[in-house]
Amino acid sequence: MKTQVLVIGSGAGGATTAYELARAGVDVTVLEEGKRHDRAKTYGLGTTEGMKHLYRRRGMTPILGRVPIGYVEGSCFGGSTEINSGFWHRTPREVLARWQAQFDLEGASPEELAPHFAWAEEALSVSLSGRPFEKSTEVFARGAAAMDWAAHEVPRAATGCKSTNSCAVGCPTGAKQGMSISILPRAEAAGARVLTSARVRLLIKQGSRITGVLAEVELEDGARKLVRVDAEHVFVCAGPTETPALLRRTGIKFHVGDTLRIHPMLKVVARFRERIAAYDSVLPVLQVREFSPEVSMGGAFFTPGHAALSLSDNWDPARLDAIENMAGYYVAVRGRGRGQVRSSQLGDGETMLRYELAEEDVVNLSNGLARLATLLLAAGAEEVYPTVQGMAPITSEKQAIRWLDERLPRSALSLTTVHAFSACPIGERTDRCAADSYGKVPRWDNLYVNDASMLPDSPGVNPQGSVMAFARRNALHFLSRLGPS
Repeated sequence: MKTQVLVIGSGAGGATTAYELARAGVDVTVLEEGKRHDRAKTYGLGTTEGMKHLYRRRGMTPILGRVPIGYVEGSCFGGSTEINSGFWHRTPREVLARWQAQFDLEGASPEELAPHFAWAEEALSVSLSGRPFEKSTEVFARGAAAMDWAAHEVPRAATGCKSTNSCAVGCPTGAKQGMSISILPRAEAAGARVLTSARVRLLIKQGSRITGVLAEVELEDGARKLVRVDAEHVFVCAGPTETPALLRRTGIKFHVGDTLRIHPMLKVVARFRERIAAYDSVLPVLQVREFSPEVSMGGAFFTPGHAALSLSDNWDPARLDAIENMAGYYVAVRGRGRGQVRSSQLGDGETMLRYELAEEDVVNLSNGLARLATLLLAAGAEEVYPTVQGMAPITSEKQAIRWLDERLPRSALSLTTVHAFSACPIGERTDRCAADSYGKVPRWDNLYVNDASMLPDSPGVNPQGSVMAFARRNALHFLSRLGPS
């Protein structure tokens, strides 16, 4: 196969890149490792089937370290946009200013990014729900009001949400505007070719250029075939872990895979006196950002299986008898630690992730738990069960508030994250950046990164908006410099 521009990955960054280039008349081919699924047959089937079809490693990707962290990401047509909540944030002004100061990032002021955010918000119909809150959101709002903290509904790329509680396993109604239903069809209509079940194993180098890739393609009968795709330009948009892993496998290691950042998350299950039925409605859509950008609090995806998993740190099966009165919430921190992305030492071609919690992470998680538990108790919760091994349920403000001064024990933390980024930071600081301000990898004439891996540091908010705005900005910058074919 030959193509003018090869885009590796079809998530938020890859889909946006492919669409803008194809719309401009560029010959574009997209390679996606995951499969293209029939929404009616595969989406919304439940956690086990959803993870089997839509997730990398069936949702079992550990981040190693002194405190292991569970991480999930999508591997399908549309990437992680198919399994996220659809929450939408613009990159905070303070974060952009910090990226400019610390990474010499050019062309990324709020004013310069505003048209790219506006484009994405229109393309994905980003809006508030416009409907009465579900019970799990209602009680959270009640607790925030009792604490006199501002709680804001987060806009979502899910206009017309039917509240099926299927965000994490693929929206079966098509209300959530993942890339498979919003941007990728537009890219294909503009002429982009998308080949799924195609895992890129290696970039092919010649001099200062990447001439193409070697990819392993799974055929309809399950057989695998190694193919070569030649390209004039290559955009690596394989995600925050697979982009650096692919670059490193190819021998491109300059500031690549050494600065993985995440939003560490501590979940809790709250049991109320009243019926909540959180497993039967969309997750809570409010966030408390009173303590941002370091700490945020909100609602977690909740099913009986997720409840059992969260309660397993201090297991008592009788607690599940009250599942109708339960809901899940989280405290997330911006993440001051640093991680690494490496190829597995087993030689199986898989990716190995490491991250060490910074002391600030532990402080913020402890303070966040104190405040979240206090909020939920003020909302009427009778017990709050943190995912901290050996910790008794929190039943009083006194028990909650202690964590403003004391530190949660690292060895007892059961943490997760769904947000990773920054393994290939962009900017003009050659002492810390893997690519320039627009994603071009130094020393290579035609190689770019354009996904969550490029964000210079943790944004402190759900990252899809940032990824799409930067990806579009970079794609248009590329077009402005692209000469005649």
